[in-house]
Amino acid sequence: MVLTALALSLALQEAQPADEAEALPADETVIDETLLDGAEEDLPPPPPTDAASLIAQIDGQWAAYGDLAAELAARRARERFFAELILPVIARDDLDDGAQGEILRETRDTSTLIEEANTQWAVAQLDPEQFPVLYLEQSRLARQILRWAERDRAAEQRILMALEPVAFAGAIDGSVYAQRVDVYLTGQNLAQLYGTQEFCIEGTLQPGPIDQAETLDARRTALGLTSLDEAWADRLGTDCDSPQSED
Repeated sequence: MVLTALALSLALQEAQPADEAEALPADETVIDETLLDGAEEDLPPPPPTDAASLIAQIDGQWAAYGDLAAELAARRARERFFAELILPVIARDDLDDGAQGEILRETRDTSTLIEEANTQWAVAQLDPEQFPVLYLEQSRLARQILRWAERDRAAEQRILMALEPVAFAGAIDGSVYAQRVDVYLTGQNLAQLYGTQEFCIEGTLQPGPIDQAETLDARRTALGLTSLDEAWADRLGTDCDSPQSED
């Protein structure tokens, strides 16, 4: 797991655009001129209103995601159908003594197989290049796949890599994503990337080790977070109870 966490750390850094890896200049005049000069060019085109363009969009989305939506719906139906077979039976009040427990025990294997198959299918959809596109274009499908994938605790590293472009695109809460990455890394005893986790070190609160600390604020800014100094303004150095060492 340490090796996979290291791979995640490297992947997060390599996937980051070069202009986010360094601190932005503090020259307000240059920034203002850049914004003014490129403002019109950066605006997204207005949504189409003509029938031909809209039909083409519908056809394109159907071609891209129709099969995926059908597969997802079929798998959801299997889970629901099997549950609907069991629940009315075990809810009856006229069952023989011990029948409810026996029914649950004997059907557990089938239920587990259905759920595990769906979970592993979902994990397989988390391609770091394709899943972000799916999330941005069809977020409902992507969120359902993500919920299933999250049932596999061993898939966290793959999930984070798939969500990284989504977070930088602003499609999910950047602070939640940053915390999730840091929780994963610190859980592997590795330095965090965003400084969201606090530790009690020698009696005071600190963010603990941070990987590539020199570009930390640029990473935080790219996700919509304040600088580390601002985030820790009221907490850094606060007294705390250090974990007791074992004798």
